[in-house]
Amino acid sequence: MDPEGITRGPDGNIYVAGGDGKDVLKFNGTTGAFIKEFVDAGSGGLTSARGVAFGPDGNLYVTSFGTNQVLEYNGMIGAFIASFALATGACSGLSLPRDLTFGPNGNLFVTSFGSGDVFEFNGSTGACVSNFIPAGTGGLGGPTFILFGESTGGGTTVPEPSSLALGACGLAVVGAMRKRRELQ
Repeated sequence: MDPEGITRGPDGNIYVAGGDGKDVLKFNGTTGAFIKEFVDAGSGGLTSARGVAFGPDGNLYVTSFGTNQVLEYNGMIGAFIASFALATGACSGLSLPRDLTFGPNGNLFVTSFGSGDVFEFNGSTGACVSNFIPAGTGGLGGPTFILFGESTGGGTTVPEPSSLALGACGLAVVGAMRKRRELQ
């Protein structure tokens, strides 16, 4: 097992992407004790789980590094639901997805290690919204992790928060995106 992604579920337990172990494991959120394999290796085509995130709908979303997909699983029992993120249009370059997170706008953001981009998908339908951060922006290449932080300044942040951290090949880029304010 080569664990990579981790998240806390709505039930308070910890879910870990098994990486090359190809599965998602569930651990007690208080004691750390292993509970069970939550998503079986190969379920829905899962190959090399890298990132895990619970959506606003309570379902678990997992990046499948080996198949260039984001897969959706029932958040209560781990059963496969569907291939979620659609690599079309501006998101057609999705390659070797690593991490994913739901942003403050409810959309799903996925790092594409292979292409060097960060893609934004509709958080309800999985349809491509945009190439949120194109490869090479600010020197970005091979993004591995993504994290949204809270806005600390005045004004309204649209659509991303004022702080965004990306880990790429051991390099952390903090605040890579400038705060956009609505014009009044």
